[in-house]
Amino acid sequence: EDRPSSDAALNLIGAVLTAAKAPFAEVVVAMHETISDKAIAIHRGTKVRKCHTSRRDAFKSINIKPIARVLDGRVVMLTDNYRRRDSDRRLRLKASFDEKVALIKFYPSMNPRFIELCIEMGYKGIILEGTGLGHVGRHCFDAIRKAIENDMIVAMTSQCIWGRVNMNVYTNGRDLLAIGVIPLGDMLPETALVKLMWVLGQTSDIEEAKNMLKTNIANEISAKTIYI
Repeated sequence: EDRPSSDAALNLIGAVLTAAKAPFAEVVVAMHETISDKAIAIHRGTKVRKCHTSRRDAFKSINIKPIARVLDGRVVMLTDNYRRRDSDRRLRLKASFDEKVALIKFYPSMNPRFIELCIEMGYKGIILEGTGLGHVGRHCFDAIRKAIENDMIVAMTSQCIWGRVNMNVYTNGRDLLAIGVIPLGDMLPETALVKLMWVLGQTSDIEEAKNMLKTNIANEISAKTIYI
């Protein structure tokens, strides 16, 4: 267990150094790399999760390595795959979000009525947090089919921390694909929720929204799973 003192100062210093000197233009989280005060890890905002309630290194990059670390007052890059800063680019703020998106975690006794309530409440999308490779119980299939028939976007993520959904492995997953559920690779459920809110804030066209959801915009989808 970590010691009872604040880690805020070093995290703030790491964040400021990164904002001032890092060669990339991305949204990141700066937190202790280990429980010591030696280095600050710089995690991509779309691929980071808090994995411990209190440790100094509670935040971990999922399915990728941190993009950089701050060590001895320097930003040390850990990957060549990043969006470079470009002073010629101009900011275009696209801050519209549609909050009528639900994140539903499947569990064995889950009542499909929760999905039906989303339809009745006028929700436009559901991110399912399924088991393993991307599954929910077959007793939920009719409700999912009804949601999709009502022009809702339904997409699948996994409750597992590492790995990615693959709905072609088992019959259950293939049947969900046939219904119209969209697999989201290794996108984190929380990231998928915010992304779908943002997508639906940009367009009212269902097919365009689906394509945007499946498009890797901010490194939220890894091309392949790596084992760290």
